[in-house]
Amino acid sequence: MSYEESIKKLTFEKDVEHSTMMKTPCLRYKGEFMGMFFDKEDALIVKLSPYRVNEIIEQGFGREFNFTKKRFKEWVLIPTDFEELFESYFYEALKYAKTKGKDK
Repeated sequence: MSYEESIKKLTFEKDVEHSTMMKTPCLRYKGEFMGMFFDKEDALIVKLSPYRVNEIIEQGFGREFNFTKKRFKEWVLIPTDFEELFESYFYEALKYAKTKGKDK
């Protein structure tokens, strides 16, 4: 499912909202960053557990995010080559966001 279709579907989920990160539109769950499209890399960024990020990279579905020359251990870039997986990665990000912050 495309990024736009995924965003549209996810915003029907309770407590998921449009926001911004680094001046870019993103999705958040109760304020917790979930993901966004990063034009510079032509890829979706999602926030997942460090274990899951490493697994996705090892499986060849993603790349590490190191925009500031520092690796973000909970962020993974999913290239548009895997656009059909965007929705499932967003739902993983939602599940992960629910384990963080306000829902603990």
